[in-house]
This record gives sequence, structure tokens and C-alpha cells, in this order.
Amino acid sequence: MNLPEFSIKKPVSIIVVMIIFITIGVISILKLPLEMMPDISFPGLMVQIPYPSSSPEEVERTITRPMEDILATINNLENLRSTSSSSSSRIHLQFKGDTNMDLATMQIRDKIDQIRNDLPDDIENIRIRRFSMSDRPVIQFSLALSGNLENMYYWSENYIMQQLERIEGVANVETRGIRNKVLTIYLKPEVFYSSSIRIVDLIDTIRNNNINISAGYVEEGPLRLVTRIPGELKILEDVKNLPVSNKGLTIADVARVTYDYPPKEEYNRLDRKETVRFQIYRASNANIVDVCNNVKVAMARIKETEPELKDMTIIFYRDQSKDILKSLRDLSLSGIVGGLLAVFVLLFFLRKLRSTIIIAMAIPMAIVFTFSFMYLYRDIFRADITINIISLSGLMMAVGMLVDNSVVVLENIFRLRQEKNYSPIKASMTGSSEVAMAVTASTLTTLVVFISLGFMARSGFGRFMKDFALTISLALIASLLVSLSFIPLAASRFLAGKTKEKARWLVKLTTIYERIISFTIKNWRTKLLVVGLAFGIFFVSFQIFKNIEQEFMPSSDQREIDISVFMPRSFTLNEMKSLFFNIEDILLSRKDELAIKYLETEFGVEHMRQGRFRGSIELELEEKGASVTEIKEKLKNLLPRRAGITYEYGQRWGRHGFHRGISVELIGLDYTKLTELAPMVIEKLRTVENVEDITSDLEGGDTQLLVEVDRAKAESSGVSSRMVAQTISSSISERAIGKFKTENREIDIILKIQGEKGFTEEDLRNISLRTRSKRIPLSAISTISYRLGSTSIQKENKKSKLNIRINTKTEGMMAISSDVRQVMSTIQFPEGYTWSLGSGWRRFRESRGESNMAIILALIFIYIIMASLFESFVYPFTILLTVPLALFGVAVFFSLTNITLNTTSYLGLLVLFGIVVNNGIILIDHIQTLRKSGMGKNESIVQGGKDRMRPIVMTAITTIFGVLPLALPFLLPQFFQAAGRRAQMWAPISVAIIGGLTTSTFFTLIFLPTFYSISDTVRTKTKSLLGFKSTKI
Repeated sequence: MNLPEFSIKKPVSIIVVMIIFITIGVISILKLPLEMMPDISFPGLMVQIPYPSSSPEEVERTITRPMEDILATINNLENLRSTSSSSSSRIHLQFKGDTNMDLATMQIRDKIDQIRNDLPDDIENIRIRRFSMSDRPVIQFSLALSGNLENMYYWSENYIMQQLERIEGVANVETRGIRNKVLTIYLKPEVFYSSSIRIVDLIDTIRNNNINISAGYVEEGPLRLVTRIPGELKILEDVKNLPVSNKGLTIADVARVTYDYPPKEEYNRLDRKETVRFQIYRASNANIVDVCNNVKVAMARIKETEPELKDMTIIFYRDQSKDILKSLRDLSLSGIVGGLLAVFVLLFFLRKLRSTIIIAMAIPMAIVFTFSFMYLYRDIFRADITINIISLSGLMMAVGMLVDNSVVVLENIFRLRQEKNYSPIKASMTGSSEVAMAVTASTLTTLVVFISLGFMARSGFGRFMKDFALTISLALIASLLVSLSFIPLAASRFLAGKTKEKARWLVKLTTIYERIISFTIKNWRTKLLVVGLAFGIFFVSFQIFKNIEQEFMPSSDQREIDISVFMPRSFTLNEMKSLFFNIEDILLSRKDELAIKYLETEFGVEHMRQGRFRGSIELELEEKGASVTEIKEKLKNLLPRRAGITYEYGQRWGRHGFHRGISVELIGLDYTKLTELAPMVIEKLRTVENVEDITSDLEGGDTQLLVEVDRAKAESSGVSSRMVAQTISSSISERAIGKFKTENREIDIILKIQGEKGFTEEDLRNISLRTRSKRIPLSAISTISYRLGSTSIQKENKKSKLNIRINTKTEGMMAISSDVRQVMSTIQFPEGYTWSLGSGWRRFRESRGESNMAIILALIFIYIIMASLFESFVYPFTILLTVPLALFGVAVFFSLTNITLNTTSYLGLLVLFGIVVNNGIILIDHIQTLRKSGMGKNESIVQGGKDRMRPIVMTAITTIFGVLPLALPFLLPQFFQAAGRRAQMWAPISVAIIGGLTTSTFFTLIFLPTFYSISDTVRTKTKSLLGFKSTKI
């Protein structure tokens, strides 16, 4: 007893099972976590070692190089990249896709412990960071408070932060823009240099008198007492009165000690206001929407209950809960509209309300079943599947496909009622059993497409799409079960009564189609004409595809713009303030014209130390208004033009933006040599067509003072190079020499030999060095010169690397990469030096290779399933011939809508291939059934085409209409605004399905009967020639 027969004979059992799954599905919708994006952990780690007040060369030599040597020995490591700047060393480790990242993290810690003593002593901490989608803040807000900034800092750090950390689901709260007080010891040069104290000895004295020691245990009767020696500096007077020489001098005698805010060197502003920024991170199992709402409620309560905070201004932004709810509403609406369109199509074809209602009920039933399957899958397999934009997009994409199986089953039942006048029960049992194998095979051919998607899992996009593939797969399984259980059951009970005749237009269309098939299989001349026409269509498709641009990911009109500002090396902090304040005034004066929601500015000394960009301006744009591209063009004309200032426009990758353009990496052993080669390479690259601008790692290099010690003079004075270096570092460096504990926190102790106005070159020359008998200035034993240093030193797999970034006017990566390679091939590099296209190109090439492999495997899997269904190696190949014909529609639609070939497009092709063969399976399976009943070959082909034309057209249109709402916002953005911008991500998939299914349906109905006739003849004659007995069909 098969499932349709069981459903008809045991209706109560089937209804009970359905109620159970519907109940689980409703509970699942309430229980499944709600997220913006899937929580994906990438096989990569970053080791960050802060080391301020240094140089890239020193950081690379003393920190990065030994770290690279030891980390390169870790198992499963694929790539090792490092960046050494004047404030830190950052090392990125890329592992193989199946690496256990917890174990990799432990290995890294062990390796670091092995060389910890070889690293500089004043490194305070080493951070290891994993890359995961959940690492992003779920909501951010800035607050401003009237009055002095100290009051805002106090409340932010000592009250608001603690209140937020207590909220359920909040894992961490980070702040930016808070300045902490420091204890600064300003040495008095005239007093200090006249003493016999060496600066390194002074530092040791402070450190040695600022420690707590546990000395062990003392036995006192039955008690075992811990002995502690508290030696920490507790109050400011302790520091001032600390003896620093045997002559009775104290720190207060040779220095001025302050406990205050350091000079302001960093600016974090929102809409021209000095603010404190809060970033809220959620716990892994917390609901994002709940966390964001609770944060807003908490801040409203704080403002209302604290009198001193009533005038506080709070601006929330980058609120993931808003994005989630808005995207879910848009996607749900798309699903509802798609479902309604599919229902109207069914009503139009079937002309019977009861039949339409039965299939219409299958859509919500399959969706609810899908949620129950998601919940059970998550619980049984401990999977991380959630309700997010990706999984819900997969479900909405499947809405049209959810009714396909039900349409085929019900249409066959309906046909038997119309043509053979079967009773409802007999028609339901016979009709559903006839097509059960075909719809099962059709579902499996679509499912195996998503199995092949697993071969894209190495790329970030492949891991990203797992929820998409899994949701569609579960939805298709649900639709198959509904079509073979609920549909036969409902049809047997509710299709009683007289059936309507077919509509006249449908009868006429069927008659025309019958004549076309009869003509195409009439003789070999007409068959060859059809084959030639098919090859011509495929050739045209290939030519169109050749002219479609290729890129890694579809361009996305995210409503944000990041502007990186490069400034001359000679820029002072005051000049920076003047520039950025001027930019803020210009942009905010045109706030409506530029559709600016808010403007965030960051710049300062630390930004100059950290790498290639000097400052940044981030614009969050209103949903309505001009496109990002149009606003960028306006910005280029508005931003001030000054000598040495350049701007780079982009979007943050973490918010689904991708760098438009390509980069060239110069690779070699000596970084200095790379800096000499780079200008020549840049000039060559400027000749490439469609280049908008070029930037490189040479931008914003620091001017350095180089102190070269005369070893002979130093040795005669009894001073070593090491002593000189230690003295200079201790005099200039702003690294903390210790910690001073206050009531609430530990604060840094900073030692400075200069005054509050800064350390000048003259101060450097006059640094006093203690020799055997006297003090001498630094200038007596050294020469001081200027040189241009790099902002950072980048290496990959321990080889130096210099990046040159090319921003393009066009979107396609393939075209620009070809031009770049042609130009680079004309450059002769010295031995040991070479170049390669950057990581964006490598990701694109890897993604394209994986996509091609996934498509090939999908076609192989589809063939295997069809071979099992038909017990033939020939007929599946015949059906697969319709796949290239589907490419004609894809090529035409992509060309008309300016969609590029990208990773999402390949995913659309994968889904399409799984769908288009379903029409062929339904048609060929019915032809085979007719031939087994004794009908001749040509008669079976004509009759099979007539019988299956209506369900094939119906399923094609319902699938197209199901995904149409996801494509319309992209195709008609002027009517959809924000939804149109978000649709850019899914447009390649939906347009591929619409275009491919439109043409493949037509070509399948016209060409497949001819292909079948030819292949069957070839099959029969081949068997005859080889001496095999011909099997009767």
C-alpha cells in the first residue's frame, strides 16, 4: 500500500499526523531563534598584539617575525598574513575548512606561551579573535550630555555600562569615545639631568615599589595563614614621595605628577556632537529582537529615573532588530503575494474553485511543516539553523515550487475525472499513484542540487548559503509529503460532482500543440530541423553569456557610504580637526539633498598609527532618496580639494558590501624594494581602461627620525647602543610603565620627559645619557636624520607584500582583471620579486571554480536519479538536453536586466537546473506509461504531450509567479525603494529561475518529444547492431 492509497483508506490517521506536525510547526515558529544572518564561524583566527609608540619596522622585527615563525607550524594552516604597524602586530591565520577552531585556538595559545619570553617585556596583552557573524554588535547608540565631558564619561562608565550589562541576553558592552584619566609623571629636565639618576633605573624603581607579593604560609597553632606583602602605590602622595636616589630625592623633586585626562588626540563624533558610543553584543542563544528592545527600554528608564541624565540625547543606529523585522516583513509579503498569484493561476487553468482551494491549502500546510522539520532538524542534529533572512529567503523562493507536486497530482486526478469519468476515490487513488514516482523523482532532482551546494562550502558564500539550501530542501520534502497524502485525501472527499469541460482556449491551444508535435516527429528532415534549431539557440546563448560581466558578488545599494580620508604626512591634529569639521559642515548643510540619516566621524593620532587610512567618515543614508552611486558622485564634487588630500569611497564588507575593483599584490623578500617598485607599477596601471582611482599601502607613510649611534664614540664614553635605545624609548614612548589602582579601576602610569606641549627634535638631541663620569647629550654620540617610513608592513606566508588597490568605473571583475594582467605582464621584476592579483580576485576565482564543480555534480546526480527512474541510460540524457536550452532565457534576462555572472547567479543556475528537468521527467514518464499500455511510439509521444501540456505549463507559471515578488523590487526599483535595494542580493536567483523556466518550458514542450523520438530510434538500432534483444516497453 503506497502513501496515496494509505491516505485515502486511513483518513483519520493521516489527519492526526498532520495535526501533530502543524502543532509542532506553530510551536517552532515561536521557538526558533530569530536572527539577521546565520551564525557562521569562518575557519580563521586573528592574533592581535597592541604595542603603541613604536614603528612598523620595530614591530615587524621584534614581534611579528618570531610570531610568524612559531605559528607557521600549526596544523591545517592554509595561509598566514601579518600586518605590522606603529601601534600593533596583527596576524591572520586561515585554516582548512574542516579544522576544529577550538583546538586551533588552544594550539595558538600554546605556541605563544613557548616564545612569550622572546617578545618585548612591555607587551601587556595578546588577543586571539575568532571570525563569526555573531561577533558584530546587534545595536549601537551614541549619547551626548550637556555640560562638561567628564560628567558624560563618568555616567557612561560607572552607571550606564553596568545597567546594560545586567540585561538578559547581553554578553558584552563596549564603549568608544571615553577618555580615562592617567597618572602622568612629567620629568623636569633641568633637575633630572643634573642628578645621577638614569631613566631606566627610575622606571625600575617605580615598578619594584608597586607590587603585591604573596610570601607563603605561616603556621599558627591550628591556623595556616597566608602571608602577603602589600607594596602597591595606593594614593597620589605615595607616588610623589617615592625615593628615587640615595641622596634622598623623591619623584616629586625631579618630576611633576598629575592625575588627569590626557591631551585629547582622538575624536568620535556623531552629527558634529562629541559622543560616547556604545556597542551591544548579544549572547549566542539570545534573541536579537528581544535584546535590542530591552536595551532601548533600559536607556529610556535610565533617562527618566536619573535627574542628571534628563537632558541626555540618545541616538540608536545599526539596529539589527529593525533590519530583521523589516526584511522579514518584506520577505513574508513576497511569499504571500507569490502564493496568491500561484492560486490565481490554478483557478485560471482548472476553472474549479474546490480544486484551487485544495492546492491553495497545500502552500501554508507545507510552510508550517517546513518549520516543524527545521525545529526537529535543529534538535536532532544539534544544527544552528534559525529563522533569518537567508533561511526565510529560501522558503519564499520555494513558494512557487511548493505547489508543483500538488498541481501534477491534482491535475492528473482532475484529468481522469474529466476524460474517463472516474469516481472521486478511484480517480484520486489511480491518478496520484500514476504520478507518484514522477513527482518523487522530480523532487529528488531538485534536492540533489542542494547536496552539490555542499561543495561550495569552502567559500564564505557557500557556508552562508547552507541555511538557504537546507530550508528549500525541507520545504520540498514537505511539499512532496503533502502532495502524496493530503491532496489525494482531499480530492477523494471534495471533488465529487460534475467536472467542468476544459476551457475553449485551452482546447484550441492543445490542438495547435498536437499539430506541432506531429510535425516535428514526422520524419528525419523535420527532426534534424528541430535539432539544428536547438543547437542554434544554444550557440546564441553562449554568445550572450560571453558578453555578460563577471564579478564575485552582486553589487549592492546598501544605504551607507564609508569615506576614507588620506592626508599629508605633515598634517597636525589641529589641521585634521579643521578638515573634518569643515567636511561635517558641508555634508550636514546638504543633509536632505544627500539623504543623510546620520554622519559619523572618526579621526586622530591613533588612526594615523594604525595603518593606511588617516580618518573616516561614515554616512548612514535614508531609505528614500538618490542611489548610493549618485550620492557618491555628488560627494566627489562637494568634499574640499586640498593638496595631498585624497578620498576613497566604499561600503563595509560586514554589512554585505564588497569592494568594487581589484587589487594587485607586489611580493618579495625586502619590503623597501617593494616600495621602490610600487610607483612605477601604479603609473603603468593608470593606463588601464575604466580605472577610477588607485591607492596603495604607500599612502600616508610616516616621516621618521632615524637615530644612528656612532659606536666608537659611544664605546669611548662607556655607553652601549642598548642603553641609548632604552633611554630614548623610556623618554619618548607613551607606553604605560605600570598600573595605579584607584577605587574603581586600574589606570596607566605614564612617564614623560617632555612638557605638555610635546617632545621636539631639539628635546631628542638633548636627551642626557649617564656615562662613567658625567652626562652627555645624545647628539654627542649620534647623528639624527629624517626618512620616510611606511604606515604598515604587510606579509603573506612570511614574504613581504605591498597592496595596490584599483577602483573601477565598471562592475565586472573579469574584464578589468584581464586588462590588469596584460599591463602587469609587460613589467620586468627583479629576481625574487613577483606580483599576483589580490585576495578579492582569488575569492572570485575560487568561488567560480566551486560553482562550476557544484553545477557539474548536480547534473551528474540528476542524471543518476533519472536513470534509476527510467531504467535507462539514454532517456535521462535526452531530458538533460533541455538544460542548455534553459540557458537561453537566463542569458537574455540577465542581459536585459544588467545582472552580472556572480556567485549568486551560479546559485540561481543550480536551482534552475533542478527545476527544469522536472518538466521533462513528467512528460517522458507519461509517454513511457502510454507505451507500456500498448500505444505506438509516435501516438504515445503526441498523446503524452497533450496530456502533460497543462500541468507542465501550470507548474512553470506557478513557480515563476512564486519567485516574481522577489524579482519585481529589483526590476522596478522606482516602485519599491528600500525593498528594491535589498532585492539586489536575490535578484540573480529569481531572474535566473524566471528567465530559464520561461524558455525551457516552451523548448521542453516543443523540442523534447523530438529528442525522445530520435534517442529511442538510436537506442533501438544500436541494440540491434550489437545483437541485444530489444526490450518491450
